[in-house]
Amino acid sequence: MLRRPSDPDIHAAKALLRRERLSALRTFPFRREESERIVEAIRNLDEYKRAGTILAFIPLKSEVDISPLLDDPRILLPKVIGNDMIFARGDRLVKSGYGVMEPESGEEIQYDHALMLTPLLAFDDEGFRLGRGGGYYDRYIAENRYRLFTAGVAYSVSRVERVPREPFDQALDLIISSPCSPGNPDS
Repeated sequence: MLRRPSDPDIHAAKALLRRERLSALRTFPFRREESERIVEAIRNLDEYKRAGTILAFIPLKSEVDISPLLDDPRILLPKVIGNDMIFARGDRLVKSGYGVMEPESGEEIQYDHALMLTPLLAFDDEGFRLGRGGGYYDRYIAENRYRLFTAGVAYSVSRVERVPREPFDQALDLIISSPCSPGNPDS
C-alpha cells in the first residue's frame, strides 16, 4: 500500500532534514570510530544475545557500518518487492533498482520474534527516525510490531531535536548511537 499524501509542510520539513543530515554525514569525520562502538553496543545488547532472528541491512556509505555483524547466521536482509519489504537470507546479493544491495532470493523467511536493526538519517529522543522516504520500514514495523524489538543505529550527528512525523511514522524501541566522538560538540 502506498502512503497517502499528507501535509505538504511536513513533507517539505522531512525533505529539508534529509538534505541537512546527508550533508552532515558526508563530512562527518568519526564514522569508523562510531561504527565500531555501535557494533560493540549491539553485540552487548541483551536483545541481540537472545535473538533467534536478526533483521539487519547492508549499510550505505552514509549509514553506520554494521558489516561486522552480517556474517551472523541469524541475519536476514531486506528485499523490496513492489511496495513491500520482506526479509530473506543474504547468501547471494544483487543491486536493487534503488541502488542498494539486497538478497537475490525473493523467498521470505518466517520467524516468531526478531531484533530489527534499522538504518536512519535522523532520530530524536522519542525514538522517531527519518529514513530515505520510501516508508518501507514504517509499514513493515506497523504490520509486525507484535513480533519485533526495533533498534535504530545512528551516528551521533544524526540526532536532532524533533523528527517531523506523520501518523504512519513508527517510533523505535531503542536508538543505538555512539555516546560521543572526540571533538564532536553535538554529542
